[in-house]
Amino acid sequence: MLFAEEVYKGRQTKVSSAWKDLLGSSDLVLVHSGVAVQKPGGLDQTYDFLPHPSYFWLSGHRRPEGVMAYSLGEGWIEYQRPLSPVDIVWEGAEGNFECQHSLEDLKKKISGGTYKRILHLGQPAQGLASDEIIRELSIRMDQVRRRKGAEEVRLIRQIADMANAGYTALKKSLRPGITERELQLHYENAVLLAGAEKMPYGSIVGSGENAAILHAVPTAKKVVAGELVLVDAGADVEDYCVDITRVFAVDGQFTSQQQEVYDLVHQAYKESVKMCRVGTQWRDVHMRSARVIAEGLKQWGLWKSSVDAVLESGAISVFYPHGVGHLVGLKVRDTGNPENTNPKRYYGSRLRVDLALEKDYLITVEPGCYFARAFIEDQAIRENYKDHINWPEAEKWKTFGGVRLEDDILITGGDAESLTDCVPK
Repeated sequence: MLFAEEVYKGRQTKVSSAWKDLLGSSDLVLVHSGVAVQKPGGLDQTYDFLPHPSYFWLSGHRRPEGVMAYSLGEGWIEYQRPLSPVDIVWEGAEGNFECQHSLEDLKKKISGGTYKRILHLGQPAQGLASDEIIRELSIRMDQVRRRKGAEEVRLIRQIADMANAGYTALKKSLRPGITERELQLHYENAVLLAGAEKMPYGSIVGSGENAAILHAVPTAKKVVAGELVLVDAGADVEDYCVDITRVFAVDGQFTSQQQEVYDLVHQAYKESVKMCRVGTQWRDVHMRSARVIAEGLKQWGLWKSSVDAVLESGAISVFYPHGVGHLVGLKVRDTGNPENTNPKRYYGSRLRVDLALEKDYLITVEPGCYFARAFIEDQAIRENYKDHINWPEAEKWKTFGGVRLEDDILITGGDAESLTDCVPK
């Protein structure tokens, strides 16, 4: 197990309490870990198994086909398919923990007739009752999972140090003529040597105009003196992770124009983090970050109308096309916000989460400002925002790229705390 056994017992107790008014004595909830997925044409090969995060969070185990079962009468019981000698010879005995209850035991329990309603969560989530009860069970578990325990915070700090090893190595290797792909390899090699198991997502490395591509896949493009390089990359240990973005000048020194954009995004970042307090609506953090970016663009002559008009029209989304952040920790998208059934746009961006911040939430703050050629040259976008955007001026910026700064921010009882500030900005 990644954490002490009492940590998982405490989590199970919290979820039981959150569910108590939803379940009756004849209800059985099954939280599935999932099954290994075969690779197309791979014969006996499967993709690396990733347990459903709810199952892993509850049990601490990573075995395929595992089930955490809960009922009011019996509480939590874990069921597993025992490893066979063949399993051990082919795959090793990692994760071969002692489990008192097998999947055959679970089948007998279900067929015994005691439980009239079987509710499936995790993977696969195949409900035999109404979808509404399954949805509510999932939401309440997610609400418990959002609050990070002290053991999770300690681990995420350690993972941030691993990512910092990668950023340090990348910065040392950065020079004109190196490729985006080579920068990725310098980063990831250092992170893995520092103790990470894997990357939490495909590392993003974009130089020059590619820095305006939000999910830029590193290419064979050589970086050029005078360009910016945007790197959005993390580190992962058993699905716990960090998500960090930094921006570098290829030749070590920002131009005056690059410095102005960097400073603008940094200001949006600082004002956003300052707002990250218990009770603050996340949408308000996003809207403040968008206003800071819009005010900066106004100074550079990008707008034909007022900042208020630009924001209300959504024109700011041409240069700031994403939300200010998302929940992070156990996987890079963590629990999300499933109770938000009707996501709304704020200043042109649909937010991944739209909720009030609470103590012990961990959320990214990642404002950005981009000058994407694809947006600037798109005729439909030009027509849509012709009353707000000074397109001749925008044309001058389309080779610039973009700037984003991102850290993982813990909501405390007072000022928010960055768990990733070990990586210099």
